[in-house]
Amino acid sequence: MTPGGGVNVTTNRTQWPVDGGAILFTPTHHWALTYVNLGLGDDDSIIFNNTLVPGFNQTGNGTFCFPKISIPAGLGIKDGTNASLQIVQASAGGAALYNCMDITFSSSPKNLLAQGMCVNSTGVGGVAITSAPTSGEGMPSSGGAISSAGAASMGATALLAFAVASLLI
Repeated sequence: MTPGGGVNVTTNRTQWPVDGGAILFTPTHHWALTYVNLGLGDDDSIIFNNTLVPGFNQTGNGTFCFPKISIPAGLGIKDGTNASLQIVQASAGGAALYNCMDITFSSSPKNLLAQGMCVNSTGVGGVAITSAPTSGEGMPSSGGAISSAGAASMGATALLAFAVASLLI
């Protein structure tokens, strides 16, 4: 199984801003531990060793959108660099879903997501995965939430749509 859900790397690449862009996907589990990674290169030997979004517990069914995911400094990304984005979701049943999108970084990408199009469905959100301190009863205390408002503060740019359930990508 390739790290893109069984779909090989393709030459049909989406232009994505050099400084990062939006990711929109449609989860179908009530919750899933979710990760967003980046692998540099343009063949099936890509290693997704660059974490773009640290692990979080995505909750609710529907659309989940990050308006802008920034690229870590020091990766040497420039106009024309080929890469693949990967969303990994580990569901309640223990199954892992892998979806990938082949991209080419561009300083002037086309087909940017229109203002206001990157929204989360009602009831869809996320909670950061952290080492939770315990209360006196040995139960974890509340953790930090990832919300639509928090994601909206990232700014909207390019769209990548991931159909997690159907593996259409």
